[in-house]
Amino acid sequence: RPNWHTRDLETRQPAAQKVDSTEAPKPAAAGNSSQLKKQPSLGKTFSLVALFTVLSKFAGLLRDMVVASAFGTTMIADAYNIATLFTGNILVLFGGLGGPFHSSAVAVLTPRKDSGDCGRLTVQLLVWTGLITGLLALIVFALAPYIVPLVAPGSGSEAEKIKLWHETTMQLRIMSPLILIAGLVGIGCGISNTYNQFFWPSMAPAVASLCIIIACLGFKGSGETGLCLAAGTLAGAIGQFLVQMPGMLKAHPTFRDLKLFSKMEPGMKEYLHMLWPATISTSIGYIYSYVDVFFTSQMGEGGWTALVTANRLVQLPLGVLLTAMLVPILPRFTLQVTEGKIDDLKSELRRALTLLWFLALPMSALLLALPQPIVQLLFQRGAFNQHSTELVTTVLFFLVPSIFFYVARDLVTRVFYAHKDSKTPYYVGLAAIGVKLFITWFLAVPLAMGLGGIALSTSIITVFNLSLLSILLRKKIGRLGAGKLIKPVGIMITAACCCGLSAGFGYGYLVQAAAALKTSLKLPLPHLLELAIPLGFAAGIGGLVYMAICYLFKLDEVKQITKRLARRG
Repeated sequence: RPNWHTRDLETRQPAAQKVDSTEAPKPAAAGNSSQLKKQPSLGKTFSLVALFTVLSKFAGLLRDMVVASAFGTTMIADAYNIATLFTGNILVLFGGLGGPFHSSAVAVLTPRKDSGDCGRLTVQLLVWTGLITGLLALIVFALAPYIVPLVAPGSGSEAEKIKLWHETTMQLRIMSPLILIAGLVGIGCGISNTYNQFFWPSMAPAVASLCIIIACLGFKGSGETGLCLAAGTLAGAIGQFLVQMPGMLKAHPTFRDLKLFSKMEPGMKEYLHMLWPATISTSIGYIYSYVDVFFTSQMGEGGWTALVTANRLVQLPLGVLLTAMLVPILPRFTLQVTEGKIDDLKSELRRALTLLWFLALPMSALLLALPQPIVQLLFQRGAFNQHSTELVTTVLFFLVPSIFFYVARDLVTRVFYAHKDSKTPYYVGLAAIGVKLFITWFLAVPLAMGLGGIALSTSIITVFNLSLLSILLRKKIGRLGAGKLIKPVGIMITAACCCGLSAGFGYGYLVQAAAALKTSLKLPLPHLLELAIPLGFAAGIGGLVYMAICYLFKLDEVKQITKRLARRG
């Protein structure tokens, strides 16, 4: 998620993160090497998780389309998206796949999954996490009327500001339990992935999307309140947790011989040592969102909703790629670090980077070449009008370039987590807060770039984070061998530029041809098809151009995909 919704070195671990010998699990006779060998192939797991995540993201897209049609870029939508900063986004970032609860749970459960301690550790993880996040939920509920005006000062008259604050507070209080649910869902995902269960962790967000869709479509009121949005979001979060239960039972949770509060189970101290810095690190990145909403709320109605909508559109392909890669890669990184196979880790990291860039670059090119028709096709109906489309298109233009750096930053962060080092990403995020605040203010106020300036500041801060993390990573694993990436990445970027140009010119020609054909034949054609047919063909042309150039330059990723398709054929 770019980075107002981000989830987001040393040779030895810091003293605060060293694990006592009593914490270390007792490996089986085969050792961790056998565990690594038993891991499913990265490509197979990537494809499996990607398929599930695509289905989940498609449900999310339908949700966004329904919400946009019902509320557009109005004050109600702004209030919902501001309230979601404190609740729904916490569930996505902290409780979702790749979040701190998920990553920390995987790191401590993976080497212990075949031991008899895993069941008791699972229960202690859930109970302790539930108590902490439940307390935070109560605090947010109580302080909601005071927090909202500080975060979103609003614009217009005093009456308009009060209306925004009241609506946001109402929705925030309804959704406050999501903070409690976030931690439980994250641990549930971690347990499921530890036991190679990927279906429900990947599909659970679809349950939440379905609940919101039902709530919006079933709402019979005048549309002057976002009660249906808040209630549907809460119901969806509860559903997300419930569908994690089958995977969680794989750990055989038990209270037998468990001293819930008087004694930490093996792995619990390690979990807390990882979780606290990782949570703070994610929170630091999350502060970027509050910086953005503070400035955006003063730019008029609909600005924040436009930023959120553009971000979700970017996350549609990006979330699929990152989720599909990070779910299987973190356990592999963790085992390679445990065995001291740093060369294997670096090779795996380079391979994962090139695969992510290979898939992300053509998507980025299409979003840059065809932003307006894409937004019109997906969202422009009902309360979402042409003005709304223009707002979202402006944000996309400045936001899409961050995709290239975003995928790399999230992957590099997982190498730190594999070393049980969540403090370094935390310090990097902390250093970036001041930079983000200054850049956002400078672009949005003195340069008067408006929403575009806020989106551009997100792209710039993503580059800053990746650069700093990459420098610090060398102290932990040495040189990555980035020189080996120059040629394939150069080919991909060239191919992506050709992809965008061919798609853009192709779309313009196809629109003119379709209009001429419609006039000559007097053929009635629904407006959506008028947009979808040229857009689909243009995207297909761009994709073929991209693949053809990569194939001509003999890029390994094309060969891998071709072989996989041939085997399945």
